[in-house]
Amino acid sequence: METTSILIGIICLALIIAPIFLLNLSRKRKGQKILSKIQSQANKNNGKITEYEYWNNYAIGIDSNARRVYYFSSLDKNKEFQEVDLLQVQACKISNIRNTETDNESLVLEFSFLNKSTNSKIEFYNSEHDGLTMHNEFQIAEKWLKTIEKCKETIKKK
Repeated sequence: METTSILIGIICLALIIAPIFLLNLSRKRKGQKILSKIQSQANKNNGKITEYEYWNNYAIGIDSNARRVYYFSSLDKNKEFQEVDLLQVQACKISNIRNTETDNESLVLEFSFLNKSTNSKIEFYNSEHDGLTMHNEFQIAEKWLKTIEKCKETIKKK
């Protein structure tokens, strides 16, 4: 009787732990897959990703040596790569954009360039794809804004 209870307890515990383990393993594989995509994009410029982060359907990485930011998003079978050369960036800021017609909200990192003819946006959150509320996307955007500003400061010192 006692061994049967122990065996049932072990099986129940395994049934609880196994999905958590498999979910974490899946997230880790997805992160490695996304990192390899960003790294291959950096390799085209003879660069190497020194820091990266992924969340939901987005990923961002930076090559501190070449002063380039790489971004990847995979929303609804649309895969988007972006590359930003920090040597050409004049300013960078976080913007929360709200479309009143569609009631969509997005959080972006906006880059304005020295030639002032183009702007670039890196999306961290879009209510259409990521749900109605932000979770930690704003903190991630702030972290990357600081990382980019720190990298730009080293450009100015050289």
